[in-house]
Amino acid sequence: MTHTEADGADAKRRIQARARELGFLALGVAPASVPDVERERLLRWLGAGYHGSMSWMETQKELRLDPQSLLPGARSILMGAFNYYPGGATNPGPTWISRYARGRDYHKTIRKLWRALLPTVEDALPGVRARWFVDSAPMLEKYHAERAGIGWRAKNANVIRKGEGSWFFLGGMLIDRPLPFDSPAIDHCGSCTLCIDACPTGAIVEPAVVDSNRCISYFTIEHDGPIPDDLEEQAGEWVFGCDVCQEVCPWNRFESESTVSDFAPRSDPASLTLEQAVDLRKSDFDRIFRGMAVRRAGAALFQKSARRALRNRERER
Repeated sequence: MTHTEADGADAKRRIQARARELGFLALGVAPASVPDVERERLLRWLGAGYHGSMSWMETQKELRLDPQSLLPGARSILMGAFNYYPGGATNPGPTWISRYARGRDYHKTIRKLWRALLPTVEDALPGVRARWFVDSAPMLEKYHAERAGIGWRAKNANVIRKGEGSWFFLGGMLIDRPLPFDSPAIDHCGSCTLCIDACPTGAIVEPAVVDSNRCISYFTIEHDGPIPDDLEEQAGEWVFGCDVCQEVCPWNRFESESTVSDFAPRSDPASLTLEQAVDLRKSDFDRIFRGMAVRRAGAALFQKSARRALRNRERER
């Protein structure tokens, strides 16, 4: 190992150690590039129209395929995983809101964690230029996480970490310095198809490929148009997001409770009933879900989803 390589390895160890102290589940390093095979994968997904009405997926595709567009001169990507599983929390929240959305908005929390890590990155790599991203930036987070050894892209298109499951967020930091890359994660789904078989609306059209036009999370968060008639009942009581494909995954028997307090379920949403959600005034919606990801849907879409969920509950009685 050369002197330069040894310096890079030491810098990486220091950064990873600090990340663990801050509450990162894991931190790996990937090259700041996207190969042609991944480019073709994205273009096939867009060409099939699986992005639905999320037009930005199409208009930003070239940005998403080029990490240099976010940070010119980028050499490495630090990919982080952030456990949000609530464990045995006394207020787990309404079962009709996805687990990830029952605490503080993850965008805010993960940005805070990257800001806290930045001084260590700058100390380990003097003069480094860096830019972090969390979900909303045009980056292929799941590909980069797989490449950084965080976990593999499973058949439900989520990233799974061996021995820890999939209840975690992803976020990254681009830097203009080379660091030792991690080995890509190995797929451990095997012949299991539980997530594909359990999806209420058949949205997982092939392994690791989700058609948003049939996805409950898409209809309750991203799309303010109507749900197709054939999916109305299949969407069940979900009002914001959906956890079914993760709930049935055998790897999630290894889940552990998050150590990040911001991800703990909040008490006001936890006490909200589906009946109350239907008649929730916008001012009450904004108050109850202040600082939470649920506000992304907006009061109108939230209420529409709640009405559909309540109709489905009544059909079951």
